Amino acid sequence: MRMKHNPNNYSTQRLYSDISTRSIIIGLLLMPIIVYLVALQEMIWHSLHWTSMSLPQLAVFLIALFVFINLIIKRYFPDKILSQSEMLIIYTMVAVTTSFTAHDNMVCLMGVLAHAFWFATPENDWANLFHKHLPEPLIINNPNASMDFYKGESSFFKAEYIRSWLMPMITWTFLLVMLFFMLLCINVILRKRWIEQEKLAYPIIQIPLQMTDPSLRFYKNCVMWSGFTVAGLISLINGFNYLYPTIPRIPIKEESYDLARYLNQPPWDAIGSLPIRFYPFLMGLSFLIPLDMTFSTWFFFLFRKWEQVFGRIMGWTNIPRFPFFEEQAIGSILAIFLIAIWAGRLHLVEVFKKVIGISKSNDFNEPLKYRTAVIGLILGMLSLIVFCRWLGMSVWLVPIFFGLYFAIAISVTRMRAEMGPPLHAIIFVNPQTIIVSTFGTRMLGHTNLAILALFYWFNRFNRSHPMPHQLEFFKIAERTGANTKKAVIAMLLAIFVGISATFWIYPYTLYKYGASLAGELLGAGWQAYDNLSSWYLHPRNTDFIGLSAIGASLIFSLLIWLVRMRFFWFPFHPAGYALGISSGTIDVYWFALLVCSIIKWIVLRYGGIKAYNKVMPFFMGLVIGDFVIGCFWGILSLIVQRPLYTTWF
Repeated sequence: MRMKHNPNNYSTQRLYSDISTRSIIIGLLLMPIIVYLVALQEMIWHSLHWTSMSLPQLAVFLIALFVFINLIIKRYFPDKILSQSEMLIIYTMVAVTTSFTAHDNMVCLMGVLAHAFWFATPENDWANLFHKHLPEPLIINNPNASMDFYKGESSFFKAEYIRSWLMPMITWTFLLVMLFFMLLCINVILRKRWIEQEKLAYPIIQIPLQMTDPSLRFYKNCVMWSGFTVAGLISLINGFNYLYPTIPRIPIKEESYDLARYLNQPPWDAIGSLPIRFYPFLMGLSFLIPLDMTFSTWFFFLFRKWEQVFGRIMGWTNIPRFPFFEEQAIGSILAIFLIAIWAGRLHLVEVFKKVIGISKSNDFNEPLKYRTAVIGLILGMLSLIVFCRWLGMSVWLVPIFFGLYFAIAISVTRMRAEMGPPLHAIIFVNPQTIIVSTFGTRMLGHTNLAILALFYWFNRFNRSHPMPHQLEFFKIAERTGANTKKAVIAMLLAIFVGISATFWIYPYTLYKYGASLAGELLGAGWQAYDNLSSWYLHPRNTDFIGLSAIGASLIFSLLIWLVRMRFFWFPFHPAGYALGISSGTIDVYWFALLVCSIIKWIVLRYGGIKAYNKVMPFFMGLVIGDFVIGCFWGILSLIVQRPLYTTWF
């Protein structure tokens, strides 16, 4: 029944209305603006990384902006305000798009396109070594286009340059859209099991849900505003210090705060860096993580440091790659995938029965029908096989490579669903490492290795990934009643428009400023082609030692899970092991995890869940305050055309 509108209050219909066409259009119109913001901040200046966190900073800022705009519209046109579902679909469109177009993905793709030809020298002999093996549809080999690309002070909109870029644009767009669609199909299959049956925590979504709550209770909470004020003041003061050094700085990320400086005698000097950082948003997000997950992660980070010290004591530091952090991370990630599949085996069997028509279960409320999702996966894999074969890749290698890519994606998504880490850069956990270790370079051949190097950019760090954002919106939809079928259309449109915009805005920006200024872009290019050069110059056979380390880590992770299933009090988790052992951003926020786990334990131990619910808004306020004021400095830097203070990096 349609409710009468009350001009003094939000209309119930308006507040809880479903995803609208206008919200999708708003999200699409934001794409070029967001891509340009990312281009300058994350690519050219390498300063404020809006999108490298699990909770995208720019998307949170947009929610805060729309809530503020809603308050103004409500005063004059109360029936035109954006509903919670509308704001959250805009948030999701921004999040899933920037996960592909931002720092760890398409920024790095820009570093791969022309790097092999521009940086080829007589010393590295790349021209003779692998130029002939690089598929032309994936690269730019026009010398003029490459020169202005790296030197800058030129225009991308020249017929010669556009012709050089057009085929790589089309080719890479096809691959990215196909991967995005297939990840979406996997999420459709997993959604019911992970959201409705297992009821995983999804800590990341708590902040956007609270920020868009129609009751606005969140904004009436003094505890939240105290956290917002603390984080906001730190960002404001440090931002002014950046402009006027005479203003005192609040030290939250000083390089001198490193416990390793006190451990400078053997064998303790092998421990490496032990930095202490006080990023407000990291403290806030760490508090939202389940307590056992928090403890497990920082424990295994210190366990990683103990391995280094123990290796020094035992004299094992001369063993190549000891203590095999890369292999340990791979094994733990593969274990998380196997655990997720095994735990959901009955659901997967039910999905299979539905697909072949022998189950009467209802999938009407799913984002896509199960049969559509499975057929989409099959057709997607067949398309990838044809596509990669056209590029020159062996048919047998295609399902192995992308099967591993999807397995790693499922593991990362599972970690986000269970624990919601603020950052999840798991370095060197990628299909290339596993494939080269398993088959060796000789068996793979030159063309396969070249394509593996070109595919390196979208799976190098696993820090920015679209699959968790897709599933998190399905969880949001369960909480808000949003139409997931419309959400699928919105996300597909967003990724296509976002990637298309990126392929014009990024080259435009790089031809203007010069790709030589983009440090991360250059780094990705060097990593990809240095790896390829090493594979060619130093052929290797199957790495049995590395595979043994992967196997041992996988078994260890499975044992952790089995004990956890047997004893509910067991505080360790394979996801904590994977994050703690991988040499990524955990180094930056391990101390935040430690502090927050202690605070959370004290609150729950002596105050119970009631006390926890009272203090949680403070930590959410830390995140929002840090993000909102941080984005203020980021947007101001675009206006004044110079880097300013950054809340992250």
